[in-house]
Amino acid sequence: MILYDFDYERPGTLQEAMSLLRNSGVDARLLAGGTDLLPNMRVQNLKPALLISLGAIAPMPPQAGEDGSIRIDALSRLADLENSDFIRREIPLLAESAHAVGGNQIRQSATLGGNLCQETRCLHLNQEHDYQFAAPCYKRGGDCCYPYPGNKPGSCWSVYMSDTAPALIALGAEVEILGEEGTRSVPAERLFSGNALTPLLIARSEMIRSLIVPAAPAGFGWGYHKSTLRGGLEFAMANMAVTLRLEDDGETCAAARIVVGAVSEGPLRASSAERKLVGKALTAELLSEAADDASDEINPLPHHGFTRNYLRENIRVYLRRTLTAALERASGGII
Repeated sequence: MILYDFDYERPGTLQEAMSLLRNSGVDARLLAGGTDLLPNMRVQNLKPALLISLGAIAPMPPQAGEDGSIRIDALSRLADLENSDFIRREIPLLAESAHAVGGNQIRQSATLGGNLCQETRCLHLNQEHDYQFAAPCYKRGGDCCYPYPGNKPGSCWSVYMSDTAPALIALGAEVEILGEEGTRSVPAERLFSGNALTPLLIARSEMIRSLIVPAAPAGFGWGYHKSTLRGGLEFAMANMAVTLRLEDDGETCAAARIVVGAVSEGPLRASSAERKLVGKALTAELLSEAADDASDEINPLPHHGFTRNYLRENIRVYLRRTLTAALERASGGII
């Protein structure tokens, strides 16, 4: 139950929604699926004075461009993406990451744009505190950190936990952002600041309009993994997405992207581990070495009861398996 008053608007077009967002003059938030925003309002992490619902605006179906790229409306429901024959055929990594989000009831409501724009989380932050804490933490505008009191002032270690963000970064997707000056495009990885207090580099007067995923080249392979205690239905302790491209010889790595999420203030690329693979024939031994390097390079934040060493070992083990799956697909194997 949300125990405070707020205004609510339900525009019928994106233009009306953007006009309301621009001219409201108050703290307004866009409401898509609401699966992240409403729980944050319930515990009063967020207290917008106005909710602008996008529920009356139907998303456009995925569209293929002349160059083979695919444009996906940010209002697309995750359930529609995971069950789309077109998406499963053309962008199976995105379908797999959408399927990893929560349970079916969540995915029927949650949108792709909303999954990208979710807030960071920590054990202290995502609960009511009236009965136990007097002072707010840094994320709530205060001057302390309850889970990590030894951190430097202003340092927030809440974790960004989107399941689709690592996949979109690994795919080299572009994000189209609609704002007062029109539309701008940025690579998906540049959507994130790395600062848990303000995790997204998007203004309050802007919204994500669509995602553009480039065509998969020849010799392309992918892998995805999400670690949870219960195998699903909850936020990740770590998730990871990998894409590989092989040269024409079918052995040498031409390009690699390794992205790990849910262990820091934003998704992280293991750039050194990527460079270790490029230009070399991919063997089981080399993939294992790259996974070892990535687990050290990522340096995960301890969160939700998981220690840094435990998370690092999780990344090492499952990234090796994810890289192996990507190589199998790039080589034409069926997994």
